[in-house]
Amino acid sequence: MKNYLKISLVFIFHLTFFGCEDKKEQVEKTDNDGWVKETKVSKLIENVNFIFPESGYAFENKEDLIKQTFDAIAHNKKILKKTEFNDTIYVRVMSSRDEMFIYTGTRAYGNAYPYWSTLNFVSNEDALNPPIKHEMMHLIAMLDWDYPKRNSTWINEGIATYSANNCNNYNVAQIYRHLLEEDKLIPIDDLVSNFYNNSEMVSYHQSGYIVQYLLENYTIEQFKQLWTDGFEKFEEIYGVSYSRIENDLKKVVVEKYPESPNIDWENFSKGCK
Repeated sequence: MKNYLKISLVFIFHLTFFGCEDKKEQVEKTDNDGWVKETKVSKLIENVNFIFPESGYAFENKEDLIKQTFDAIAHNKKILKKTEFNDTIYVRVMSSRDEMFIYTGTRAYGNAYPYWSTLNFVSNEDALNPPIKHEMMHLIAMLDWDYPKRNSTWINEGIATYSANNCNNYNVAQIYRHLLEEDKLIPIDDLVSNFYNNSEMVSYHQSGYIVQYLLENYTIEQFKQLWTDGFEKFEEIYGVSYSRIENDLKKVVVEKYPESPNIDWENFSKGCK
């Protein structure tokens, strides 16, 4: 979690295109100056351009990764209440975090760049559970709703975290319950105004459960308006104060989990596996 949850917040729409083709993407470099030849293989399946290393772990597991990608699209469409998603997108699979750095300037396990309709993730023996659902949610939501307001970062990361809804075998509601029990929750003003300056394992999962509650108890249209108009419009959008909703969602999570999950926070905070 800690390494892969940062994304680029930029946006563009792309035209729909369907088909299937195979091709190789090659970057040839001379050997005498430290350069090497890098070869990729790519295939357009429905509206997704997949780009894989020519060999290695990711290539050998490409069928499963392709399935996970389409499962993530279907899963996120359901959360967003979309009947279709036809934007042509690019899914680039990296063999390592070093390769991710070459292409994106980050060593994240995954990231999304809506401006290029691109999702990148690492797949190797050390990255067995790439954040496909999380990053796909960022991509689909921002292709549909545009770049969120600055103080809507928490719901952008929250909805992506809720999409994955699993960190070390705990869902966002269970994690929120633990944070509530241990008095680790971040004040909403800090979550809204300084999201990335807070503890990531707290801020992402706290936001994930808040988003889950909003989506399950209010409309997707209200959530979209919160995304576009910002937190200052919360009471106008939802008809009640945030503090009222926060009290309600705390009651719900305690009713669902009367006993707080016994999470070893020292180990848990090292990241999701």
